[in-house]
Amino acid sequence: MVRLNTRTARWLVVVVAVVGLVAACTTNREPDLPPSTDPAAIAERVTGPDGPAFLQDIVAASWDDGGARAGELFAWIPQDAHSEDSAAAIRAGETAHAIASFIADDKDALAGTPGNPGLWRSCARSLVPYIGAMAGDLQGVSGFEALDTSNTEMRRTAAVFAAFHKDPEASRIFTEAANERAHSFEVSFAEEAAANPTLVGNTAPLEDLMRAARLRGLLAAGAHIADPESPVATPMQAQTEVMYQVASRSVRPGDPYISPDFFRQGRLLSPNQINKGSWSAYDSQLTAYLAAFSTSVMRFASTAIGSPLSPVNEHRMRELHATLSV
Repeated sequence: MVRLNTRTARWLVVVVAVVGLVAACTTNREPDLPPSTDPAAIAERVTGPDGPAFLQDIVAASWDDGGARAGELFAWIPQDAHSEDSAAAIRAGETAHAIASFIADDKDALAGTPGNPGLWRSCARSLVPYIGAMAGDLQGVSGFEALDTSNTEMRRTAAVFAAFHKDPEASRIFTEAANERAHSFEVSFAEEAAANPTLVGNTAPLEDLMRAARLRGLLAAGAHIADPESPVATPMQAQTEVMYQVASRSVRPGDPYISPDFFRQGRLLSPNQINKGSWSAYDSQLTAYLAAFSTSVMRFASTAIGSPLSPVNEHRMRELHATLSV
């Protein structure tokens, strides 16, 4: 019989513990997938009491096909999200919500799992129809409630945005969709503000602006949580874009507030057409022109998640990174 000294025995205990933790997060064995890919059967499996365990099994597996077969289980969700069949739409929303909740609440279990790009891309596509709902706009979808209330740091939602950085293509799919949704909210506000400037202070158009702010902030927060060393974004450019969207619908050359240099062929130049040296003047002149909307635009920049990268929130994001590592 071989006797181990105390020090060697302790090291063996540590090694066994570490191996156990790794095995708990990752497995080479592909789990059995449901025999039926019928949406109702998949929804029942994902939203049922064993749903989180099922999702953990497929996320932790090292799939030979990169998770493509597992991802196919959710291919119906974006198709049914806007279905005229209310039962199908609710089923899609509830299943997507279960996936989002798993990502948000089981972030520790996701750390160190295989890349499985096919699976993560499918999850990203499944949640795209519900990006607006994550920012508080529940119109057009059913069965999906926001993961956080809008007057909080939206930590669970930020975790979802961060998780898709695990795969570059999944990140692109989700990020582009979130940017487009934010832009649609900004345009909606701008159109209403230009048409009815006295109404934007406390009505639905302002809520569209706040939804855009939340999405802009969540995008920045997700990127920074996934990589705390990445450049820190600010809401300034998005804020200037909102001002441009409003001003471009009404301002004309010759306006006393805006220099002729910022017009081309009778139209106001967009922010991405302004060179770096002129940015400050452009931003200041838009602000002066839109004095009537200054409160609304400033709320865009300072809304709860619209400006998530203050020193305090940046510190909190670095804390989050420890548990949201992807």
